[in-house]
Amino acid sequence: MKKISMIITCLAVVAGCCTLLYGADEKILNIGALFPMTGPQAYYGRVMSRGAQMGCDHINADGGVEGYQLKLTLTDFQNIDVGMALIGLQKMMMTKKIPALLTSFSAVTLAVQPICEAAHVLMINGGAYSPKIANKAYLHTIRLSQDQMIPPMLKYFWGMNIRRLAVIYADVVAEASVKEYINPIWTRMGGEIVAVEPHQPGLTDYSPYLARIKESKPDAVYNISAGQDQAFIVKAARETGLDIPLSVSDWNDDFQSISGKSSENIYIPGEFFNQKNSDSSVQRFVKDYEAKWKESPDFYAANYYDAVYNILAELIRRVVKSGAKPQDGAELEKAIWTNPVFKSVYNCQLEFNRDGSSKKQMVIFKIVEGKKLVEKLVTLE
Repeated sequence: MKKISMIITCLAVVAGCCTLLYGADEKILNIGALFPMTGPQAYYGRVMSRGAQMGCDHINADGGVEGYQLKLTLTDFQNIDVGMALIGLQKMMMTKKIPALLTSFSAVTLAVQPICEAAHVLMINGGAYSPKIANKAYLHTIRLSQDQMIPPMLKYFWGMNIRRLAVIYADVVAEASVKEYINPIWTRMGGEIVAVEPHQPGLTDYSPYLARIKESKPDAVYNISAGQDQAFIVKAARETGLDIPLSVSDWNDDFQSISGKSSENIYIPGEFFNQKNSDSSVQRFVKDYEAKWKESPDFYAANYYDAVYNILAELIRRVVKSGAKPQDGAELEKAIWTNPVFKSVYNCQLEFNRDGSSKKQMVIFKIVEGKKLVEKLVTLE
């Protein structure tokens, strides 16, 4: 932690020297990205980077935006290595003069935000969901946050006649507040929190945690974890004999291969990206993504495609038309508030809130025979 603090201090000094280093005649606009490209969270890095790259490809194929071609530059922070992310950010700021950064994972996003604020680098997050990333300057999130998803999920559990709830969560700074957020809502509804288990992230055996939870005799388990941890927790829960409803933050085929049949009776609150939507812009994204990457895009890929193709490109247009330079992240930030509504491949309008969150359609999924099916549409309050 002391080492990371020293890195942040050094970067803050660097940031103050970087804000005016963009070139007046440069027609390549570099977009930075912090993703886990290797290690146990590599699934996320793969789909996030591919969505963002497809956004760049489409912008460039269309002739660029206001004369600029977009180029994605990546930093791999592996297994959520904050120090690696900070060093990578420094390199991108110094060598690529990035005016905008695509970020993911709450711990990394929180660590780099002060640096980006000081350097006037616009941040768009399409993956992190901690409530702690709200109300941060220069940080805008197009992933639904936990404080948006938790209340509807708890209401849904309540409607299933669940009253005794256990919570298991990753014991990291970014996620601790989520646990604290669940308790007052659930008790106010009349429910009881019967067990709270903070867990070490990155394990493959969570049976000791689930055994303690089982002793509390819950009706359901609310799981706030990240990456493959969720799948291993589901697997351990079933092996421990906990066949009750269990919620997780997200789910994909990689997780399904870990959990197998134990994923039944799992619920996931989140965004719904409809790959079969007939809208021409949606189908262009889906078909070109599948042709290039030989897999279908998930909602993370859609989020980062939106971040580049529908948000950053529009901000560049606004900045250039105002007479300013899009290499200046402060101008990109200012351009958001001329109209915080943007197009989206979710076939709806995406609107940024002043706290940095966004308004999107939410659904609750249920795993049925290994498939993630829409169980309920939710209108966010």
